[in-house]
Amino acid sequence: MRNAIAIAFLAPLISGCGGEGHDPDVGATGVTANLSTISRTETPSKRSEILSGVHEPTNSILIFGGNDGPIIDQFPNPHFRNDTWVFEPGVGWAEVPGDGPRRRGRYSLSVDETGNRALLYGGRFRQQDVGGDYTLYGDLWSFDFLSREWTQLDNGNNGPPARYYPGSAWVPGEQALYIWGGLTNTNPLQFRVDTALWKWTADDGWSELETTGTPPSPRGFFGATHDTARNELVIFGGQEGNLISQAYHDMFALNLDSREWRELHDGNSNPVPSTRMHSHITYDEANDQYILFGGHTDEGDLNDLWTMDPEVQSWKRYYIADKITGERFGCLEIDSEVPADYVDMDLSAPERRHRGGYALMYDNLWLFGGIHAECSEHLDDTWRFEMATETWHELIEATSGESCARRGDDCACLCI
Repeated sequence: MRNAIAIAFLAPLISGCGGEGHDPDVGATGVTANLSTISRTETPSKRSEILSGVHEPTNSILIFGGNDGPIIDQFPNPHFRNDTWVFEPGVGWAEVPGDGPRRRGRYSLSVDETGNRALLYGGRFRQQDVGGDYTLYGDLWSFDFLSREWTQLDNGNNGPPARYYPGSAWVPGEQALYIWGGLTNTNPLQFRVDTALWKWTADDGWSELETTGTPPSPRGFFGATHDTARNELVIFGGQEGNLISQAYHDMFALNLDSREWRELHDGNSNPVPSTRMHSHITYDEANDQYILFGGHTDEGDLNDLWTMDPEVQSWKRYYIADKITGERFGCLEIDSEVPADYVDMDLSAPERRHRGGYALMYDNLWLFGGIHAECSEHLDDTWRFEMATETWHELIEATSGESCARRGDDCACLCI
């Protein structure tokens, strides 16, 4: 593998991998697995606008659907998918057969670990080559990690207005799903940002809830994670929704017990991640920290890693990776092309990206796909970041989305 670091790494015992379709070498009794092993040849196609759901008892990382449509001269022509894939660390990818949600991207995804399921809510769809408005969804679906089957839980007729890119959290003690915010516009050029909090339970359906405290300013495209130790929905960055104003890099937490907002970081004191939207963020319960990767900044995509301590509310730059050093546009006298010296690359790290699948499992970060903004193309690679050694490992090479400079080609511009 190009740029991969071939270090054998023995995982903790992986247990409880039941259900049909699972690799027989990863069984309920637990085995020691090399997390760099990929024994299956199949892999998902390139795509972005996805999220990942982690279920350790079945050694599973779930992705669904997303968008693999082309972007030409900065204008997207989306093609949405409805296929389901599961990645098993130490084994590889497998496509899950059967019916599920309709084609879509930009949904929310939360995991109910004790219930052995992932909960997918909302998203948006538009027919390729048609243009015009999007169809928004407000339905709720459950993916069973044991049977690997989808079930519709709510049709969305009596819940929140349909939306895309909301934040979500599953609260086991209440057996409740919370969603906050998101975008409700069907016209892709006229953004409507929502700031409401909603709760769903199987018995009572949907209900809108009031919040107090200091909420974030109205925004979309934020990164979100559930702090299970504090039962807080944590929001980082985003943008007010017009795609013109500068993005944010502040951070807020909504306590789902008291329903009170508090500001975790105002974005003004250094060190702090640069302003960005579509960032990938997750809560690391074992080390009580938030881990942020990449996203789309006001200068372009990044592939840096940051951690934040929620107790002292301070950021730490964990892994720098690429550095933006030059002008973003204007190569070969073409305004939309990016010069090859735009970025100083760390070739041991993944390509810069946003809107990919991102998950924490076995003290490793797992990364699949996303979109590379400067090349206007979706990715199809799979990586893991070993937290103990601060090392990236390339498991499956990209066949799409990487800049020509990262591929080692002699190119006049970054992507051509």
